Amino acid sequence: MSRAELRHTLSRRRASLAPDLVAGWSAAVCARATALDVWSDAEVVHAYLGVLPGEVRTEPLVEQALRRRKRVLCPRVRPHGQLDHRELLDITHLRRSAFGLLEPDLDLSPPADPADADLIVVPGLAFTAEGVRLGMGGGYYDRFLVQSSAFRLALAFEIQIRDSLPQLPHDQRVDAIVTELRVIPCR
Repeated sequence: MSRAELRHTLSRRRASLAPDLVAGWSAAVCARATALDVWSDAEVVHAYLGVLPGEVRTEPLVEQALRRRKRVLCPRVRPHGQLDHRELLDITHLRRSAFGLLEPDLDLSPPADPADADLIVVPGLAFTAEGVRLGMGGGYYDRFLVQSSAFRLALAFEIQIRDSLPQLPHDQRVDAIVTELRVIPCR
């Protein structure tokens, strides 16, 4: 199966999850993630806002970071495979993008240097226990992660963990994966 076919299959499977199941599993994933030392120790967290069908909902994680007075950096998808990074000062400063994503409002969220992040919460369609990640296919996070030395924490549901995934030389791995059932150290 090609990477494109695998992405299509995995996207459909993830999107078919019942909303109440996604909500419950997401709460468990976020609770597990915020109990980690790497979360507690991080002063600057870079996190996406999970809103795609069947994706781990990360809003509780972001809200907790803001309550704990951590700096929160969030990506904005730009053309040509690039991410723009903004500091989220308040959860109400999020807006729906043309891609259907939740992103920081340009007028309310100052530009941020992603190199400041101690921890990056990484999205993906599927992962292996060795930290191999299959993203959505745009290469946005691979280009971003190669420039950072921050700890890479993937949030996923158990159904997204696979024995193997096709890899390309530029694919960036994650350091750990948190699911609703466990924490998987990858490196």
